[in-house]
Amino acid sequence: MSINPKDIIGPTCVLVGVCAVFTAAVVGTNSLTAEKIAVLNQQTADAAKVEVLPEADEFSTATVATSTGDVEYYEAANGAGYVFSTSYKSYGGALVVMTGISSEGEITGIKVTECNDTPGLGLKCQNADFQDQYKGAIPAAGAFEITKTGEEGKIDAISGATISTTAVTNSVNNAIEAYNQLTGGAN
Repeated sequence: MSINPKDIIGPTCVLVGVCAVFTAAVVGTNSLTAEKIAVLNQQTADAAKVEVLPEADEFSTATVATSTGDVEYYEAANGAGYVFSTSYKSYGGALVVMTGISSEGEITGIKVTECNDTPGLGLKCQNADFQDQYKGAIPAAGAFEITKTGEEGKIDAISGATISTTAVTNSVNNAIEAYNQLTGGAN
């Protein structure tokens, strides 16, 4: 049996044409939406900054070196404090946390801004009840510790989501380290 070249070339050309049309459509859609997505992401980040450091008015952006690498931070123009954007590897990839620390060294709030962990388990790290555990004075040891038994002064782990709890806690601890680098506090 002989293969006719027309039986191969015709469908191949049609397939290449269809692929070219779909590729052009994807590229066109991306070019139309990329700027809008960037604006939306910036608005979301700005809202998170104000949420974790409500006394701030405007922010300037800079970076500070820590033991885990450079940390991007935002300093409040009115001297209210700083917001740190830190991340740590979690179950579903990088988990990103914004931590607000006042100029007096109090954690004013945290917000998990990126998390791809398991719904119903790891995503519980986005609940206000969990995040509120971090509010208040920076621990005397300079870092938060996790507990599964409800020990006073430690972060209660989310049941079944210890990896997510660890990622949030390590992110906040990295923000504390960055704050101490900036202010000359205890490391």
